[in-house]
Amino acid sequence: MASAPSASAAGSGCTVEGAYGTWSGTWASSTTLNPLTLGVTDVSADGHHVAVQLVTRNNSGGYHWWPWHHIYGGRGDDGAWSTSAYDPAGIASATINVAVFEGDHELVSGYCGWQYR
Repeated sequence: MASAPSASAAGSGCTVEGAYGTWSGTWASSTTLNPLTLGVTDVSADGHHVAVQLVTRNNSGGYHWWPWHHIYGGRGDDGAWSTSAYDPAGIASATINVAVFEGDHELVSGYCGWQYR
């Protein structure tokens, strides 16, 4: 009898001008990241707010940009969100997009290194 594949951990962190973002998660299956934690810290006293967003790529090469998670408290403020991600088309790889916003306008953003299942 074959054993079930074990879950594998993933995650990374990166900085863009004004923000630092992190993520960690476990591939619970070929379609699911669970648990999943996203984090972002505002590192600049510039009057702008920061956000983090999960981005995944499915087994067919399509991308999924998940909802943004924002913080508004200014320099030194941080936020963390415990969540999960499920895509019936599979999750072959994942990263985060970290950004600085002025209102609804994205001023600067960057992706952390992709992690592969």
